[in-house]
Amino acid sequence: MEVRGAGGVVRSAIARVEVNTSRIVNLSIRSTVSPSAPVLTVGFVVSGGSKSLLIRGAGPGLGQFGLSGVLADPRLALFAAANVVANNDNWGSAANASEVAAGASRLGAFALPAASLDAALLTDVGAAAYSAQITGGANASGIVLVELYDASAAAAARLVNVSARSFVGTGDGLLVAGFVVDGNSPRTLLIRAIGPTLAAFGVGGVLVDPKIEIFASGSATPVA
Repeated sequence: MEVRGAGGVVRSAIARVEVNTSRIVNLSIRSTVSPSAPVLTVGFVVSGGSKSLLIRGAGPGLGQFGLSGVLADPRLALFAAANVVANNDNWGSAANASEVAAGASRLGAFALPAASLDAALLTDVGAAAYSAQITGGANASGIVLVELYDASAAAAARLVNVSARSFVGTGDGLLVAGFVVDGNSPRTLLIRAIGPTLAAFGVGGVLVDPKIEIFASGSATPVA
C-alpha cells in the first residue's frame, strides 16, 4: 500500500477485521409418533438466499445405538406453505442415495444402513418458511429423530428460526431438541417452549406447564 500527497500528516493503518460467522448449522428433534399424535412437525426459516439442506427422519437407524421402540418406517415430507416440495420414504432407494450418504459423512452425521427404512432428503431450498413432517403410516408408533443439517454453511443464506411441534410425555416421551452453533464467537438465541399459549390458536391438549433445560454436549448440569 502506498500513501502519497503534497505534504501533511496522515495515519495509515491496516487492521484485521473479525466477522461474526456464528450460526446454527444443525438441529435435531427426538420425539415420538403415535396414533394419537401421528405427525412430528419441524418448522424452519431460510433467510438471505438459497441453501442446501440435509433432512433426515431416523427410526430403524437408531437401533445401532441400542435404542428400542423406534418408529419402524418413518416417512418424510418437506412443505413450503401447504405444498409438498420434496419427500422420501426409504432413503436408500432414492435416485440420489449416494449423494445423501456422502453429504451425511461430510457433515458428521451418523451413517444410516443402505437397506434401512429411514428417510432422508438432500435438497436445495430458497428463502422462505418450511416445515418437515414425519409420519409412520396407519397406527404406527415409536421414537424418531428428525435432523436438519446446513449443507452449505459457507453460503450467505442461513437458518434463522427452527421449531418443533410434538406431543410431550414422560420417560422416552420427553421432547429433546439438539442444536449446534458453529463459528468464531457466541451466538444469542431465543429458546421457547410454548404450551398454554397455543390454546389461543385453537390447539387442544396443550402441555399445561412446559419447562426447559439447556445442556452443553457431554454435561449433566444445565447451563440454563
